[in-house]
Amino acid sequence: MKNLLFFAFGLLIFATSCSKELNVVDNPPVLTAADSILMTGSFTGVAHSTSGKVKLVLRENNKLSLVFENFTTDNGPDLRVYLSADKNATDYTEVSTEVNNGSYELEVPAGTDTDKKRLVLIWCKQFSVLFGIAELN
Repeated sequence: MKNLLFFAFGLLIFATSCSKELNVVDNPPVLTAADSILMTGSFTGVAHSTSGKVKLVLRENNKLSLVFENFTTDNGPDLRVYLSADKNATDYTEVSTEVNNGSYELEVPAGTDTDKKRLVLIWCKQFSVLFGIAELN
């Protein structure tokens, strides 16, 4: 019984600690005829409600971008966007230290192996918690 109370208290603390308010951005990127959509994915929630679509786009200037469409996730204290080879974020590239709800674009760091890192993770770094995931296909 004591362990159950300890677990319930810990769960309550964890749930209430994720309270940073997310910005809502409605800045859908415009794709030109010279841009190429390489892969797409849909978000599903893992530890928190997460939804929306994401596209990996090769821009006219040969830079890669992640384009988020109608994206939503719960608030968190230290959310990040990772491109990862696995859902545990052991082999990842950090794309952004800021997560927003809405429609927007993030540039992928140069040299990122998107053939290997095809999972877009919404990751709470402070607590090592996977909020949501999208697999790029």
